[in-house]
Formats: sequence, structure tokens, C-alpha cells
Amino acid sequence: MGKRSRRSDNDRMVSASDLAQMGRCERLVVFEHRHGTRRTARQQRARERGVVEHERFYREGLAASAQAIRKGRCFIATCVFGEGWQTQVLRGFRDVALRSNVWGRRLIWSYYRLAPGICTCLRRWPALQAPVRVVLGAIAASLRWWPGLRGGGQCRR
Repeated sequence: MGKRSRRSDNDRMVSASDLAQMGRCERLVVFEHRHGTRRTARQQRARERGVVEHERFYREGLAASAQAIRKGRCFIATCVFGEGWQTQVLRGFRDVALRSNVWGRRLIWSYYRLAPGICTCLRRWPALQAPVRVVLGAIAASLRWWPGLRGGGQCRR
């Protein structure tokens, strides 16, 4: 090991206290919430850039969501199961059984009008997701053996 060289004040090492502050302990978060923080001009610009990027990311997500709606996504099943097998079975049932007749297409149309609002409620009150998951899971399990869905309920978009 070589000798330690002296460093200038601009090139100093990080102290243990500075490292502890970087960990953002609970006390520091509470303190900054109550009393605010002093930010340098550079930090403020970086924060503003972050807010702009967050807004752009949010808008892109909304656009992607609107595009998914146009594709005919299963709102409630996707909300509670994600892209699980239950969602695939329900999509397959929609495509095979419901789209083939008039009353099924009317049911799909009604579902697409009501489901986004239901998903908003499910996101707002996550405790409601468990009973919906149980009911939809039971429906998906029984539909798994529907004659047209023998292939596992693959979705045909």
C-alpha cells in the first residue's frame, strides 16, 4: 500500500456522518418535512428536471393504457391477477364464447363501459381485490374446461 496523499478541500473524502445522512434515516425525513431543506441551485434544477421527466413518464403510461384499452384488454382480471392464467382463460372465453353472438357482444360492450370505473375502485381500496380475486378465480377455474378453451384459454386478439 502506498502513502495516503493529502487531498484538497474540494476533493475531500466522505465522512461517516455524510454517509449516514445519505441513508435518509427516518428522523431526517421527518425533520426535512417539518422544517424544509436547503437546496443548492444545482439540486433545484435537478429536481425540476426530475419532475418534468416524471410527468412525461406518467403521460406515456396513460397513452399506453389507452392503447391497451383499444386492444380489448380484460380490465378487472388484469387489475387483480396481472397477466396470469386466469386472465388468459377469461380472455379466451370472451373471444370464443361471447364474441360469437349478439348478446355476448352486448355484454362485452357493457363490461368495457363499466370495468374501468371498477378498476379505479379496486386500486383505491385494495382490500376489495381479495374477494374479487376469489370470485374471478373460481369463474376462471370453471371456464378452464370450456369446450372451446381446451388449449388453456389462449387469447386471440
